[in-house]
Amino acid sequence: MSLIIVAALIITGILGAVAVAVAVPAVFGLMAFDAYTSRDADAARIADAEQRIQVERGFARAFVIAGGSFWTVATFAGLYTYAESGVGFALISAFIPLVAALATMIVGWYFERAVSVLLVLASFALVVYGAVAAFELGVWAIVTIFLIGPMMTAAALFWMARRDQEALELSLNIGGELATVTAPTRGPRF
Repeated sequence: MSLIIVAALIITGILGAVAVAVAVPAVFGLMAFDAYTSRDADAARIADAEQRIQVERGFARAFVIAGGSFWTVATFAGLYTYAESGVGFALISAFIPLVAALATMIVGWYFERAVSVLLVLASFALVVYGAVAAFELGVWAIVTIFLIGPMMTAAALFWMARRDQEALELSLNIGGELATVTAPTRGPRF
């Protein structure tokens, strides 16, 4: 059993190092891109906002697809290899994370905030389940990196994309459609 923990720690360390090696330059690149494009005119700001919204949505959907794909393959491989349950049961069990990822994608396409809240609740439920089921350290590492992390990241990105979309729509509609209305006064109020 100790070899499994050591292997999980090594794999977790390698994947964490790769994630940091990719994420840090990507974040600095996005910050530099944002600083460069923030000096442009209104049209460029609108284009930048639209691009940022699409990037947020794209990354959120990518996390959902990657997480669903990983857990579909992991469920099939784990049940088929270790439980020796047969191909039929392993395929049916692997179908569950695939359907969950597809449902998240479809619902998230139109109701980003609802999916964001559901992903956060699912993450908290998974933590509670892990505490009740007494996950081992290796299981916690795998679940945190490959399930809780992508779900929380996708939730944050879906929420930010919806917020940015509403802010963009509001800034584009403030022109002449909204008028200031003043209430009549009846004298001084004391």
